[in-house]
Amino acid sequence: MAKRIFTAALTGAIHTPSMSPYLPVTPRQL
Repeated sequence: MAKRIFTAALTGAIHTPSMSPYLPVTPRQL
């Protein structure tokens, strides 16, 4: 398996999966 590096710059601390179905929360969803 090829190695990958993911970076994210999420702003704010109130985003939850219940607010948006498009927010990835698991490595597989990324």
